[in-house]
Amino acid sequence: MGVCKRILVVDDDERVLFVLRRTLMRVSNGYEIVTARNSREALDEISARPFDLVITDLRMPGMDGVELTDKIRVLSSDTVMIWITAHGCHKVEAEVTRLSVYKCLEKPLKVTDIRQIVQEALRSINGQAPT
Repeated sequence: MGVCKRILVVDDDERVLFVLRRTLMRVSNGYEIVTARNSREALDEISARPFDLVITDLRMPGMDGVELTDKIRVLSSDTVMIWITAHGCHKVEAEVTRLSVYKCLEKPLKVTDIRQIVQEALRSINGQAPT
């Protein structure tokens, strides 16, 4: 099979990190799932090794998800980004386009949606069309 996909989940809410990590582990075809509680931790992780996919909350103390994505794009332009927010994706449409974000999802997240979108996003890395 292919190389293990590496996923980074960034959120300042420990419960969200727990649920997303558990959800992704159930989907896992050998995914490595790393969590970060803020943008600084996320940048440390990304600086240490590449990630195929980053799922980040938009509203976090300090550096928000948009600024984090800007910095990730400098380090790794081909990392697939998924944003999660409780404040409406319509408010960040311009940034989604500008930063080539794969998808913006609104909280509360549905586990089945997350699983499907993550699988589609990871297939897109290999040049496979989303289903």
